[in-house]
Amino acid sequence: MHYDTIVIGAGIAGISTAFWLKKGGQKVLLVDKKGLLAGASGAAGAFLSPRLGKGGDLQKVTNEAYRFALDFYAQNVPERFFRKGLVRIPKDEKDAEKFAAYEPFIDLPYQKVSSRDFPHIAPEALRWGAFYFDHAAFVDPMTVAKRLTERIETAWGVDAKPSYVGGAWRVGKFSAPNIVLATGAERLPLEIPYLSIGGVWGERVDVRSAAEIPVTLHQKLSVSANVEGVVRIGATHVRNDPRSEIERVNQLIVDAIALVPALADQRILRIYAGHRASVSDHFPLVGTIADTDASKKALGKPPKSLKPENETIPRNPGCHIVNGFGGRGFVFGPLMGKMMSERVLSKTPIDPRVSADRYLLRFLRR
Repeated sequence: MHYDTIVIGAGIAGISTAFWLKKGGQKVLLVDKKGLLAGASGAAGAFLSPRLGKGGDLQKVTNEAYRFALDFYAQNVPERFFRKGLVRIPKDEKDAEKFAAYEPFIDLPYQKVSSRDFPHIAPEALRWGAFYFDHAAFVDPMTVAKRLTERIETAWGVDAKPSYVGGAWRVGKFSAPNIVLATGAERLPLEIPYLSIGGVWGERVDVRSAAEIPVTLHQKLSVSANVEGVVRIGATHVRNDPRSEIERVNQLIVDAIALVPALADQRILRIYAGHRASVSDHFPLVGTIADTDASKKALGKPPKSLKPENETIPRNPGCHIVNGFGGRGFVFGPLMGKMMSERVLSKTPIDPRVSADRYLLRFLRR
């Protein structure tokens, strides 16, 4: 069975890419070992929030994707797009000093608020004040996934081991001139020496509560606005935590109650968990995979003047990657998926800030 592109991985990265490729007129197949949102994207809180910082590229890239995502979900999944606003709260006095340093670089509308503005939040939590972003939102992950894949062919139970034969990529009984690796924290199905993708384990818990929570809160965890009696609490970020899952979830609930005392009266509905894909510089990872051996021969130790997306970089034909979204998958997904699709459809260069080439060039310069 032949397609224009096979997308491997049905998390938000793969789903978004497949959506834009289909919109661009391609015959697309989306494959996954387990199914739709079976990994970290299914466990995501799917909070759409801006990044604070001192105006660096990571903040700029994130907030560009954030603006794009707000419009994208409002247009494509309006019934499960909840624009509830967000209160960003310092964790402690030292964190409050960081907030003050970040304030001149906030590039989105915001207000400075206090406990008088949000009486449902524990006054102690707001003793250093907070920033309020009324445009922030969250979405329902599975509704997003089902909506974006409505017109896309899918195949589940596929343990993809792609091979390039006769000018086409083969994945089991399927073939296509293009593949997109969107496998998240899973081990890459191809050997790519210059790329290392890690995983950060996280849990989210949904609880039933009558607590009045009109806005989403973010401090050392996130607590969503109460929608239809359900509050999302999350998420843990686990690398070497010796505690059990239930201990971490219990701590989430304890921390949520410290933030919103009315959550003391709640009932756990469901616990979600999964590995979030991460790379060392925390930028998304998007682009066409380079031929490592050919790059060594052609480029040697590249000069600093050689930048990502340079046409002299030898490529593996039709092989692409979109990954490394960390804990902001639903923020990055729509824009990075569009960027990836444009690379496949028309060879449009990837934004150098997120191009996978940055890791190739670092690898070659060692």
